[in-house]
Amino acid sequence: MKQGRPGLALLLALGLGVTNAGTSMRAAAQGMDALLEAPPGLEASPEELEAFYMAMSGRLIRARELATKLLAKHPDSYVGHYVMGEVEHDAEANFPRAVYHFERAAQLFRAKYGDHPGEDKPWRWHTRIMLSLAFAYGEIEKHEEKLALIGKYNELYDPDRLAERAWPLMKLREFDAARKAAEEGLRTDDPQQREIALNSLCAVEFEAGNDEASYEACKRAMDNARALGNGLDPADLMNFAEASRSVFKFDEAERIDREATEASNAWYGNPWSELGELYLREARLPEALSALKEIPKYRAQRPPHVRESDRNENRRALSAFFLLLGRPDEALRITEKALVAPDRRGHNSRDPAQDRSIAALLDRAAHLMKAERARENAVALPWYERVVAWGEAELSRAQAWLSGRRAVRAVGDGDRLAGSFQIGTARGAIMPPWLAGDLVHVAGAGASEAAIRVGRRGDKRAQARAYYDAFEGEAAWIAHDWERAQELLSSASEALPSAEALLRARVFAMLGDVDEERGINTAPQDYERAMQIDPGVLRRLGLALPVRIESHGDATAEDVSDALARSPRFDVTERGLTLRVNATRAGGEVCLVGVSGAQLACGHAESKANEAADTMIIRLVRDAHENIFEPNVDLSQTDANSLDGSNLRGGQQDLSPLLQGDGFSE
Repeated sequence: MKQGRPGLALLLALGLGVTNAGTSMRAAAQGMDALLEAPPGLEASPEELEAFYMAMSGRLIRARELATKLLAKHPDSYVGHYVMGEVEHDAEANFPRAVYHFERAAQLFRAKYGDHPGEDKPWRWHTRIMLSLAFAYGEIEKHEEKLALIGKYNELYDPDRLAERAWPLMKLREFDAARKAAEEGLRTDDPQQREIALNSLCAVEFEAGNDEASYEACKRAMDNARALGNGLDPADLMNFAEASRSVFKFDEAERIDREATEASNAWYGNPWSELGELYLREARLPEALSALKEIPKYRAQRPPHVRESDRNENRRALSAFFLLLGRPDEALRITEKALVAPDRRGHNSRDPAQDRSIAALLDRAAHLMKAERARENAVALPWYERVVAWGEAELSRAQAWLSGRRAVRAVGDGDRLAGSFQIGTARGAIMPPWLAGDLVHVAGAGASEAAIRVGRRGDKRAQARAYYDAFEGEAAWIAHDWERAQELLSSASEALPSAEALLRARVFAMLGDVDEERGINTAPQDYERAMQIDPGVLRRLGLALPVRIESHGDATAEDVSDALARSPRFDVTERGLTLRVNATRAGGEVCLVGVSGAQLACGHAESKANEAADTMIIRLVRDAHENIFEPNVDLSQTDANSLDGSNLRGGQQDLSPLLQGDGFSE
């Protein structure tokens, strides 16, 4: 769950106008005049007030220049340190440095006026320093310090900041105290306290594992925000969409997330990223592509200090998209960044171990896919080149193993491992259901089965049963317990929501393999259903598709057929789907034909002038693998680059190309 945006700047509470970087000199002068006539308690020298005004009006470069000059002359200026703290926070997103300056400002103020300044002292500076430091503590996950400072503020000043205590208490897993703090905020007449309290209650119930209560609390927060009529915070919409997903209301989640894209910009979370991940679950890849293209534009509209708050959430969606498209190199360039640069989670309720685990699982899956593709691409090459390709594949597999160990370490204790299978809950909220089975492989069938059963016992949602059947069925499949695997996977295939398309495809693929092992004639139908939903699922599972090869043409067709028979993607048998090869020296076609006789996918190649026959065969075999085992989504290199905003230029945003190095760094 996401924390809502903070309220209006305290400058407004003082009755002062706020300008922006485009403010005219005349307006700026008027603003300074207003500041010089501010209420008592904001006394400072003219140069301190000018630096403060520049920071509050968004002219942060000028504020830094003035504050630097001020501190060089007066190193004991608490106003100077306060302004530098605001600059480091808002302009640089350097929260530790901001904390340093705010703490220094607090020390200097305390040395001069004590801990309890009276009305005859500049007490308004004290309130600003205390609150800015408290919220900066939250940014760096120092929640005890934040609570202590808010408590001290409430002792000295009115009105009390009551609801603000709920979020740090929730982060500390003190749910009863967090509920109490939120309820205290709700009992005030302050609409901002009410908004903060409802946003926090939504997250508190979610993190406490009360899914139905969370759904109602998140809806209450959203309805309250609508009623205020002063600009809906997208965080309330996205939180309700997440609560909707937790009770498997996918249509509602999509509708609310779409509404969030039309509201004012969210500081924490990106509705386009959430839509992209939802569309991926549903195998709606063209729509996922459209949503993912909007992510960088949405991020570019945020203040600088919150642009990095959900960087890895976006990376997760993008790497999953490239993985599903069969493009492991692009996926790896993203996952490599995600593994070494985690998000700041102060304004998100989630356990950061979930982020690390999923990033590692996606990295593992991409390395495994790279290995599979290397083997596929080599089947038409001379034997000595095939040996080299197999060596490269084994290296990728070794890297996948390392990533798998990272995933297990992130959720290694039993509680976290069990929670990872509780799809949609706080402990498994961001786990893509179609990826959860990979955790079974890296944790081991026995440990996973035990964890899945723990998760199942603690989950009261009736619709969740099909998910546990799918995961436990995969554990049985890995353990070669074919009878139990078939029982569980069959149950899952019948009960999983149709919207859970990728997970259903995974279940069908495993059922096909189980049917093959048990000699059941329905294997081709199960494989066909999997391929129709998600043609890449066999490659990601490392499965070979049983096929009968029909060869038509000259000797070239036989060479193509021999190469395909060597492929790790095909197992030549008399009971599988049909792989129809039509090839001559001039070119050819390879088509996968379903049980009904319909063509599922085809690969093509034509001979080029002065091209060796072997070269055309290599191209035909590779095109067949790509078209049969990858979804039909037209993604140009321009589209791939644009997903991280590398085609966006202008304003204050300079996004580095994701596919050429720096990921989401700005």
